[in-house]
Amino acid sequence: MAEIRYGHREGPGKGREYTVAADQYFARRGGKFVFMDGTGVAKLCQTGYDYATPATTNAVYGWAESPKDTDGKSSYKSSSGDKMFVIYGTDDVYELPATAANVAASWIGRGAKIYTAGATYAMVQYAGLNTTLASCCLNIVDVDTTNDTVFVKIKPEVKQQGI
Repeated sequence: MAEIRYGHREGPGKGREYTVAADQYFARRGGKFVFMDGTGVAKLCQTGYDYATPATTNAVYGWAESPKDTDGKSSYKSSSGDKMFVIYGTDDVYELPATAANVAASWIGRGAKIYTAGATYAMVQYAGLNTTLASCCLNIVDVDTTNDTVFVKIKPEVKQQGI
């Protein structure tokens, strides 16, 4: 069985390179949503932030296309000065794992929040179903019930602006 390739699935893929903060762990088998800190440096979105609040430094900005994994690991660890291509359009669709063990077709049209589990090289970013669409930063546009993944778009009204 082939490994699922998470990431950008459809859309124009418009973006550019940005500097990434040091010590960010981008798991091969997880999401790569980032926000920009106050200095314009990309950081991986983590559990515990309200990424559904627009015009803040904690709003989702885009999806980072990370390089190959760090040798012997299942993720990539950024170093000071590293740059990554960040897709920032709101018309793009991304695939990432869901927090739930079983994904259902009824999830389509609902909202999702960003969650992380694990630490350092074992940390994975997930999409967690949320019943209140207004408090979410992602819209679920499709699901893969075989692999328990979701296809999401960044909600335009909560995307981080002004970068």
